[in-house]
Parts: sequence; C-alpha cells; structure tokens
Amino acid sequence: MGKTDIRRDAIMQAIKDKGSIALTDIVKQFAVSEATARRDLEILEQEKRCIRTFGGAVLESLKVEVPFFNKMDLYTDEKKEIADKALRYIEDGDIIGLTGGTTTTFIAKKLNQFKNLTVITNAVNIAYELIGTPGLQLILTGGVIRTQTFELSGPLANATLENLSIRKTFMGVDGVSLSRGMMIYNELEAETNRRMMKQSMETYLVADHSKFSRSSLFVIGEVQETIGIISDSAITQEMKAAFKDAGAPFL
Repeated sequence: MGKTDIRRDAIMQAIKDKGSIALTDIVKQFAVSEATARRDLEILEQEKRCIRTFGGAVLESLKVEVPFFNKMDLYTDEKKEIADKALRYIEDGDIIGLTGGTTTTFIAKKLNQFKNLTVITNAVNIAYELIGTPGLQLILTGGVIRTQTFELSGPLANATLENLSIRKTFMGVDGVSLSRGMMIYNELEAETNRRMMKQSMETYLVADHSKFSRSSLFVIGEVQETIGIISDSAITQEMKAAFKDAGAPFL
C-alpha cells in the first residue's frame, strides 16, 4: 500500500471517529496542500466512502451521532476560543439562553465572571455546571431527556420557553450549511431549539469549524435568522466570504 492510500485510509478513519472532517484539518494533520486534500476527498467520494461538503467531508450516513462525552474531547481548544469570543456579547444583568451541546457547555463554564445573570437552558449538564454560581439565576426547562445529549425537549420544554423572554441565545448545532441551515440529529431537540430562538431577541450560532463540513437530519432554521456566527480561527476566508454574502457573517 502506497503513502497516498495510507493517508486516505487515515482520513477516512478520522471521519469515522468524528462523523466529519474539515479541509483545514486534513491540511494540518497530514501536512499536505489544500489541493491534495481536495483530491483525496474527491477520490474517497468516488469510492463512495464519504460525501464531500463545503469545506470538508462527512460519512455517507447522516445518522451518525457522536456521544456527548466523546464530543467533549474533540476540538477542545477551538471550543474554548469560541467561548471566549461569546463572552464579548454577554453583559452583567443579561438574560441568556443556552441550548445543549459541548460548545455551549464551554460557554457555561465561564459565566461565573458576570453579575446578576439569568441563564435559561434545556441542558441538564449545563444546569449542573451552573448550580450554586453566585449572583446567577438559573432556569431549567422541563421535558424528556436524551442521554446522548443531556437535553430536555418536547412539549414540556417548549411550554416553559413560551412563557419566557430571552435577551440572547447561544445556539449549538451538529451541522451548518448555507443551503440547509442549522441542523441537529433529533427532531424534538430541533423543535425546542427553534422555540428558544423564537423567544430570543438575538440568537448567536456557536460552532467550531468542523460543523461546517457536517450535515444532520433535522433543520432548526436558516443561518440568516441569527445575529451572526461565532466560530474558531480555523475558518477559511473563502467560507467567511460565502456566509457573509448570504447574510450570515462571522463575528
């Protein structure tokens, strides 16, 4: 087996482990040019081993869901960077919403620096993270919990959110696409996230660069429904320009 075949097999293993891979990750991890990375993905797609997307590739099956604790160990530096950026849009006295997800969990870990903050979430793990934080009012929705994500969703969660007014929501997703919008794996969670976005004056999409090469099953809404996107520094200028032209700028 030649070096090229070994590299492509390694790329496929990375896709299987994470559900997707970004072009920038291939360039960095395998020390190849962007043209070579694109060619590798083209060949792998021709072999029906993956599906190319804008900026990367995903597994053929869109039903692959990575468990929460596995995702916590993926792109941790990028998620910390996103959390630091998100803090710029939070002020003392804010009422913020946090959907479930690992990126929003990293945001929650940094909220103890604010005063008189109200946090509304449908994620049990985020609520646990915030319990006992001085000066923070915590509101946890009801609903049915999924052990894959620790999110509460369904009619009870939606009924709670209907009675609340949120200033800023930070929306975590499983995939992002200009054509399909913000996506997630579970239908009930998608509906609850839509409800939280509807009750919010402002919604910020928070997603690391790998999410822009991943598709998922259920659409939450269009990216243009948000104030903008908070992501990490691995996002390419090409991708930034494409989303900005579509009315969904990176912040």
